[in-house]
Amino acid sequence: MNGIDVYTGQGIIDWKKVADSGIRFAMIKATQGRGETAATMKLRNFTDSKFTRNIMEASAAGLMVGVWHWLTAQTVKEAEEEADYFVKVISPYRSKITLWAAADVESERYLGSLNAIELTAITKAFLNRLARNGYKIMLYTNPNFLKYRFTQNAFADTDIWLAHYGVKKPMSVPNLRIWQHSAGRVPGIRTRVDLDTGYFDTPKHKVGDKYMIRAGDVYSTGAAIPQRLIGKTCTVYRVETDRILLREIMSWVRI
Repeated sequence: MNGIDVYTGQGIIDWKKVADSGIRFAMIKATQGRGETAATMKLRNFTDSKFTRNIMEASAAGLMVGVWHWLTAQTVKEAEEEADYFVKVISPYRSKITLWAAADVESERYLGSLNAIELTAITKAFLNRLARNGYKIMLYTNPNFLKYRFTQNAFADTDIWLAHYGVKKPMSVPNLRIWQHSAGRVPGIRTRVDLDTGYFDTPKHKVGDKYMIRAGDVYSTGAAIPQRLIGKTCTVYRVETDRILLREIMSWVRI
């Protein structure tokens, strides 16, 4: 399915026009560790200026939404600090996040001097912090980083969002979920924007739906749901790609 990823550089977006054009999902920048430009160079852990507007309006337009953080951490401790800031910023919008919380790992300015062992440990520390806070994690990167900058197969079990331009199909990657393949024009956005292809199914449920717990359902941990809850009708409180949160029992159920 067709998607885009955006940050403050796209300006004010008309998300209804975006949705009407056939875009089904958006990955939205939430935060950044350190600044890369003259205007942001002195900043440390800051929020994208269009984040709140983008996530609220994209969700209201019916798009599936994920979020991302530009990682600049140079130690494990800094990675955990950046993850904590990211979580703090996105938590108020948790019900809007139906896709992944992603680490964007590509900053040569801050990550370029790290060896593979160091960068792998930093990235894993960031993602593990997100996972412990209940988010579905994803790594955004490019073929060069996957092949040479991380330790071999370090992220073979992680959902990948791959930036791979100028090819008819992306590099073969285990758990490839999004391919960022080019940049172009989309109705409702005044600038060029990154274009993505998603390799995942549309959620079968939406927030507010009623769901009856059935025999064979399991929690997100894989544990069986107790017999006493079979047949109970609950309200879907949050939706992610592979699980739903049921309000009445406040538990995630695999779908």
